[in-house]
Amino acid sequence: MKAREIAIVIRNLILGANLESLGSLNHPRMVANFATECRFLYHSLFPNGGLPQKPVWEALGSEQASVTLYGKASEDWFRPVASYATDLVSMCMLCQLLKPKIIFEIGTYHGSGALHWAGNAPGAELYTLDLPASVSASLSVTAMDTQHIVEHAREGPMQFVGTPEAARIHCLYGDTAVFDFSPFKGKVDLFFIDGAHSYGYVRNDTLRAFDCCKPGSVIAWHDYGKMGFNGVSRWLHELAREGKKIYRVPGGSLAYMLV
Repeated sequence: MKAREIAIVIRNLILGANLESLGSLNHPRMVANFATECRFLYHSLFPNGGLPQKPVWEALGSEQASVTLYGKASEDWFRPVASYATDLVSMCMLCQLLKPKIIFEIGTYHGSGALHWAGNAPGAELYTLDLPASVSASLSVTAMDTQHIVEHAREGPMQFVGTPEAARIHCLYGDTAVFDFSPFKGKVDLFFIDGAHSYGYVRNDTLRAFDCCKPGSVIAWHDYGKMGFNGVSRWLHELAREGKKIYRVPGGSLAYMLV
Protein backbone atom coordinates (compact mmCIF):
# COMPACT_ATOMS: atom_id res chain seq x y z
CA MET A 1 0.00 0.00 0.00
CA LYS A 2 1.05 3.59 -0.52
CA ALA A 3 2.18 5.62 2.48
CA ARG A 4 -0.89 7.83 2.16
CA GLU A 5 -3.22 4.82 2.30
CA ILE A 6 -1.44 3.49 5.39
CA ALA A 7 -1.78 6.91 7.01
CA ILE A 8 -5.53 6.88 6.28
CA VAL A 9 -5.86 3.39 7.82
CA ILE A 10 -4.06 4.46 10.97
CA ARG A 11 -6.08 7.67 11.21
CA ASN A 12 -9.39 5.83 10.83
CA LEU A 13 -8.35 3.21 13.37
CA ILE A 14 -7.55 5.91 15.89
CA LEU A 15 -10.71 7.89 15.20
CA GLY A 16 -13.26 5.20 14.52
CA ALA A 17 -12.26 1.71 15.61
CA ASN A 18 -11.09 0.03 18.83
CA LEU A 19 -7.99 -1.63 20.24
CA GLU A 20 -9.14 -5.12 19.29
CA SER A 21 -8.97 -4.19 15.61
CA LEU A 22 -5.24 -3.49 15.88
CA GLY A 23 -4.68 -7.23 15.63
CA SER A 24 -6.02 -7.12 12.07
CA LEU A 25 -3.47 -4.66 10.70
CA ASN A 26 -2.10 -7.37 8.40
CA HIS A 27 -5.36 -6.97 6.43
CA PRO A 28 -5.20 -3.20 5.86
CA ARG A 29 -7.96 -2.88 3.28
CA MET A 30 -10.45 -4.81 5.44
CA VAL A 31 -9.42 -2.82 8.49
CA ALA A 32 -9.83 0.43 6.57
CA ASN A 33 -13.39 -0.59 5.65
CA PHE A 34 -14.11 -1.61 9.23
CA ALA A 35 -12.78 1.64 10.68
CA THR A 36 -14.70 3.68 8.11
CA GLU A 37 -17.95 1.92 8.98
CA CYS A 38 -17.26 2.48 12.69
CA ARG A 39 -17.02 6.21 12.04
CA PHE A 40 -20.24 6.04 9.98
CA LEU A 41 -22.00 4.25 12.84
CA TYR A 42 -20.74 6.79 15.35
CA HIS A 43 -22.08 9.71 13.33
CA SER A 44 -25.39 7.84 12.87
CA LEU A 45 -25.79 7.44 16.63
CA PHE A 46 -24.45 10.91 17.48
CA PRO A 47 -25.46 13.10 14.51
CA ASN A 48 -23.96 16.33 15.95
CA GLY A 49 -25.63 18.64 13.47
CA GLY A 50 -26.19 16.11 10.67
CA LEU A 51 -29.43 15.52 8.83
CA PRO A 52 -32.42 14.47 10.96
CA GLN A 53 -33.33 10.80 10.73
CA LYS A 54 -36.77 9.71 9.59
CA PRO A 55 -38.05 6.48 7.98
CA VAL A 56 -39.45 7.01 4.48
CA TRP A 57 -42.91 5.73 5.41
CA GLU A 58 -43.18 8.32 8.15
CA ALA A 59 -42.19 11.16 5.83
CA LEU A 60 -44.67 9.99 3.18
CA GLY A 61 -47.49 9.45 5.66
CA SER A 62 -47.96 5.71 5.15
CA GLU A 63 -46.98 2.86 7.45
CA GLN A 64 -47.41 -0.15 5.19
CA ALA A 65 -45.63 -1.21 2.02
CA SER A 66 -44.46 -4.59 0.78
CA VAL A 67 -41.16 -4.52 -1.08
CA THR A 68 -39.80 -6.89 -3.70
CA LEU A 69 -36.16 -7.97 -3.51
CA TYR A 70 -34.25 -9.76 -6.25
CA GLY A 71 -31.95 -12.54 -5.02
CA LYS A 72 -28.59 -12.27 -6.77
CA ALA A 73 -29.18 -8.66 -7.81
CA SER A 74 -29.41 -7.65 -4.16
CA GLU A 75 -25.89 -8.87 -3.41
CA ASP A 76 -24.53 -5.39 -4.14
CA TRP A 77 -26.60 -4.18 -1.18
CA PHE A 78 -26.64 -7.06 1.31
CA ARG A 79 -23.12 -6.74 2.67
CA PRO A 80 -21.52 -7.56 6.02
CA VAL A 81 -22.44 -4.00 7.05
CA ALA A 82 -26.21 -3.58 7.21
CA SER A 83 -26.47 0.08 6.17
CA TYR A 84 -26.60 -0.77 2.46
CA ALA A 85 -29.46 -3.23 2.98
CA THR A 86 -31.29 -0.51 4.91
CA ASP A 87 -30.78 1.83 1.97
CA LEU A 88 -32.06 -0.73 -0.53
CA VAL A 89 -35.21 -1.50 1.42
CA SER A 90 -35.87 2.20 2.07
CA MET A 91 -35.48 3.05 -1.60
CA CYS A 92 -37.79 0.19 -2.57
CA MET A 93 -40.35 1.55 -0.09
CA LEU A 94 -40.06 4.98 -1.71
CA CYS A 95 -40.93 3.33 -5.02
CA GLN A 96 -43.87 1.45 -3.51
CA LEU A 97 -45.32 4.44 -1.66
CA LEU A 98 -44.79 7.10 -4.33
CA LYS A 99 -46.06 4.93 -7.20
CA PRO A 100 -43.97 6.98 -9.64
CA LYS A 101 -44.51 7.01 -13.37
CA ILE A 102 -41.04 8.29 -14.25
CA ILE A 103 -37.90 7.37 -12.29
CA PHE A 104 -34.50 8.80 -13.14
CA GLU A 105 -31.33 7.25 -11.73
CA ILE A 106 -27.79 8.61 -11.96
CA GLY A 107 -25.26 5.82 -11.50
CA THR A 108 -26.29 2.51 -13.10
CA TYR A 109 -23.24 0.48 -12.01
CA HIS A 110 -24.34 -3.22 -12.17
CA GLY A 111 -28.00 -2.37 -12.71
CA SER A 112 -29.13 -3.95 -9.44
CA GLY A 113 -30.61 -0.67 -8.22
CA ALA A 114 -32.45 -0.08 -11.49
CA LEU A 115 -33.97 -3.57 -11.31
CA HIS A 116 -35.21 -2.98 -7.76
CA TRP A 117 -36.64 0.47 -8.50
CA ALA A 118 -38.48 -0.80 -11.59
CA GLY A 119 -39.69 -3.91 -9.78
CA ASN A 120 -41.12 -1.90 -6.90
CA ALA A 121 -42.76 0.64 -9.19
CA PRO A 122 -44.50 -1.60 -11.74
CA GLY A 123 -46.18 1.35 -13.46
CA ALA A 124 -42.96 3.30 -14.00
CA GLU A 125 -40.55 3.86 -16.85
CA LEU A 126 -37.02 4.01 -15.46
CA TYR A 127 -34.14 5.92 -17.03
CA THR A 128 -30.68 5.15 -15.71
CA LEU A 129 -27.67 7.26 -16.69
CA ASP A 130 -24.05 6.17 -16.40
CA LEU A 131 -20.64 7.33 -17.59
CA PRO A 132 -19.44 5.21 -20.53
CA ALA A 133 -15.97 3.69 -20.27
CA SER A 134 -14.78 5.72 -23.25
CA VAL A 135 -15.61 9.08 -21.63
CA SER A 136 -13.63 10.84 -18.89
CA ALA A 137 -15.42 12.78 -16.18
CA SER A 138 -15.26 16.53 -16.76
CA LEU A 139 -15.47 17.38 -13.04
CA SER A 140 -13.32 16.02 -10.23
CA VAL A 141 -14.26 12.61 -8.79
CA THR A 142 -13.32 10.69 -5.65
CA ALA A 143 -10.85 7.80 -5.57
CA MET A 144 -13.75 5.41 -4.94
CA ASP A 145 -15.59 6.76 -8.00
CA THR A 146 -12.53 6.06 -10.14
CA GLN A 147 -12.39 2.50 -8.79
CA HIS A 148 -16.07 1.96 -9.60
CA ILE A 149 -15.59 3.25 -13.14
CA VAL A 150 -12.74 0.80 -13.72
CA GLU A 151 -14.64 -2.14 -12.18
CA HIS A 152 -17.80 -1.31 -14.10
CA ALA A 153 -15.92 -1.41 -17.41
CA ARG A 154 -14.86 -5.01 -16.68
CA GLU A 155 -18.27 -6.32 -15.63
CA GLY A 156 -20.64 -8.45 -17.68
CA PRO A 157 -24.34 -7.87 -18.46
CA MET A 158 -26.53 -5.72 -16.25
CA GLN A 159 -28.45 -7.46 -13.48
CA PHE A 160 -31.79 -6.65 -15.10
CA VAL A 161 -30.98 -8.30 -18.45
CA GLY A 162 -33.48 -11.07 -19.18
CA THR A 163 -36.01 -9.94 -16.56
CA PRO A 164 -39.56 -8.76 -17.28
CA GLU A 165 -38.60 -5.36 -15.82
CA ALA A 166 -35.93 -4.85 -18.48
CA ALA A 167 -38.52 -3.61 -20.97
CA ARG A 168 -39.14 -0.59 -18.73
CA ILE A 169 -35.47 0.16 -17.97
CA HIS A 170 -33.82 2.55 -20.41
CA CYS A 171 -30.02 2.91 -20.28
CA LEU A 172 -28.57 6.32 -21.01
CA TYR A 173 -24.90 7.20 -21.29
CA GLY A 174 -23.00 10.41 -20.70
CA ASP A 175 -21.36 12.78 -18.27
CA THR A 176 -24.02 14.41 -16.08
CA ALA A 177 -22.09 17.69 -16.16
CA VAL A 178 -22.86 18.05 -19.88
CA PHE A 179 -25.78 15.64 -20.41
CA ASP A 180 -28.97 17.10 -21.90
CA PHE A 181 -31.68 16.66 -19.25
CA SER A 182 -34.21 18.89 -21.04
CA PRO A 183 -36.47 16.01 -22.24
CA PHE A 184 -37.12 15.19 -18.55
CA LYS A 185 -37.77 18.72 -17.29
CA GLY A 186 -40.72 18.72 -14.87
CA LYS A 187 -41.55 15.07 -15.57
CA VAL A 188 -39.71 12.97 -12.98
CA ASP A 189 -41.47 11.56 -9.89
CA LEU A 190 -38.45 9.96 -8.23
CA PHE A 191 -34.84 10.98 -8.84
CA PHE A 192 -32.04 8.85 -7.38
CA ILE A 193 -28.50 10.27 -7.26
CA ASP A 194 -25.71 7.71 -6.90
CA GLY A 195 -23.15 8.68 -9.52
CA ALA A 196 -19.88 10.44 -8.78
CA HIS A 197 -19.65 11.42 -5.11
CA SER A 198 -17.47 14.53 -5.29
CA TYR A 199 -18.99 17.81 -4.16
CA GLY A 200 -18.97 19.17 -7.70
CA TYR A 201 -20.88 16.25 -9.16
CA VAL A 202 -23.37 15.84 -6.31
CA ARG A 203 -24.17 19.56 -6.54
CA ASN A 204 -24.46 19.38 -10.33
CA ASP A 205 -26.66 16.27 -10.26
CA THR A 206 -28.92 17.75 -7.59
CA LEU A 207 -29.47 20.96 -9.54
CA ARG A 208 -30.35 18.84 -12.59
CA ALA A 209 -32.76 16.86 -10.42
CA PHE A 210 -34.50 20.06 -9.27
CA ASP A 211 -35.12 20.93 -12.93
CA CYS A 212 -36.43 17.47 -13.77
CA CYS A 213 -38.69 16.83 -10.77
CA LYS A 214 -42.34 17.80 -10.52
CA PRO A 215 -44.05 19.04 -7.32
CA GLY A 216 -44.68 16.15 -4.93
CA SER A 217 -41.76 14.12 -6.22
CA VAL A 218 -38.79 12.85 -4.21
CA ILE A 219 -35.06 13.28 -4.69
CA ALA A 220 -32.86 10.68 -2.98
CA TRP A 221 -29.09 10.55 -2.55
CA HIS A 222 -26.96 7.55 -1.68
CA ASP A 223 -23.85 7.40 0.55
CA TYR A 224 -24.71 10.29 2.85
CA GLY A 225 -22.43 10.19 5.89
CA LYS A 226 -20.02 7.68 4.37
CA MET A 227 -16.35 8.47 4.85
CA GLY A 228 -14.62 8.85 1.50
CA PHE A 229 -17.82 10.22 -0.02
CA ASN A 230 -17.68 13.49 1.88
CA GLY A 231 -18.94 15.53 -1.07
CA VAL A 232 -22.43 14.09 -0.54
CA SER A 233 -22.62 15.18 3.10
CA ARG A 234 -21.03 18.57 2.41
CA TRP A 235 -23.55 19.43 -0.30
CA LEU A 236 -26.60 18.13 1.58
CA HIS A 237 -25.62 20.03 4.72
CA GLU A 238 -25.33 23.15 2.57
CA LEU A 239 -28.82 22.58 1.16
CA ALA A 240 -30.20 21.99 4.66
CA ARG A 241 -28.74 25.30 5.85
CA GLU A 242 -30.59 26.95 2.98
CA GLY A 243 -33.86 25.63 4.38
CA LYS A 244 -34.37 22.38 2.42
CA LYS A 245 -35.99 19.66 4.52
CA ILE A 246 -33.75 16.66 3.92
CA TYR A 247 -33.84 13.47 5.97
CA ARG A 248 -31.66 10.40 6.25
CA VAL A 249 -33.02 6.93 6.90
CA PRO A 250 -32.15 5.60 10.38
CA GLY A 251 -29.14 3.28 10.21
CA GLY A 252 -28.54 3.91 6.52
CA SER A 253 -26.83 6.30 4.14
CA LEU A 254 -29.89 7.13 2.04
CA ALA A 255 -30.95 10.78 2.24
CA TYR A 256 -34.12 12.12 0.65
CA MET A 257 -36.38 15.13 0.34
CA LEU A 258 -39.88 15.85 -0.89
CA VAL A 259 -39.94 18.42 -3.69
